Amino acid sequence: MNKLLFADSAGPSFQKIYGTSHFALAALVPASLVSPPEGAIAKVADVGLAAALTVHNHIALNYVISDYVPRGIQVPVRAGVLGLSVLTAVGLTKLALGGPGIGGAVKELWKAKA
Repeated sequence: MNKLLFADSAGPSFQKIYGTSHFALAALVPASLVSPPEGAIAKVADVGLAAALTVHNHIALNYVISDYVPRGIQVPVRAGVLGLSVLTAVGLTKLALGGPGIGGAVKELWKAKA
């Protein structure tokens, strides 16, 4: 649990996960947007995107906390970020599996603006 709260300084394994998430996002975002929403590729891309976005954002927000939040309140802020990360994972996974998918939702937003 301590590694999740201090994800920015949790060691080389978390650094490797964070670095890998960049490449995962670079591959999964276009795959999710280009593939047909009903296809297996879209589902796999959307589930991977839900995981990669959550992990990437959680670790990145912990870096922001280390740099900009006063030390005295960092632990409660980190707990809030962990809760937000859990909610993000649940919401994106639900969207990926039970809704139009992450790519499908983005496409619907683009259609609404056009």
